[in-house]
Amino acid sequence: MKSAAETARRLLGALENFVQQERILLRAGHYAQMAAVQRRASPVLFRLSQLGREPGVAVFRERVAALVARRRENLSGLMERRDALGAVREQLSARRQHLQVLARYRRPEGPSRIKRLNAAV
Repeated sequence: MKSAAETARRLLGALENFVQQERILLRAGHYAQMAAVQRRASPVLFRLSQLGREPGVAVFRERVAALVARRRENLSGLMERRDALGAVREQLSARRQHLQVLARYRRPEGPSRIKRLNAAV
């Protein structure tokens, strides 16, 4: 059976990989995939927190803390992007409502207008 330090080292490698994937996916705009990576990373973090009580694992605390901080930065970036997209969605909704109001006042196309367009072609 592996020692707690060996297991922690292996889990730290996996966590580093997850954090790197999160950053790449955030920059690429693949938010659903980023959330999937975060779900996969959660058990790794949980297990590392359990191993933190074991002797010989305390040397990895700084490394874990740095990875957790980077993960928080990724999550913060995701929340910022969510807020920005929400603002854009609200703008689009307001524009759509404005267009619906304008559409009520649109002139119906009559036969004379269609003839003019056909003659130009």
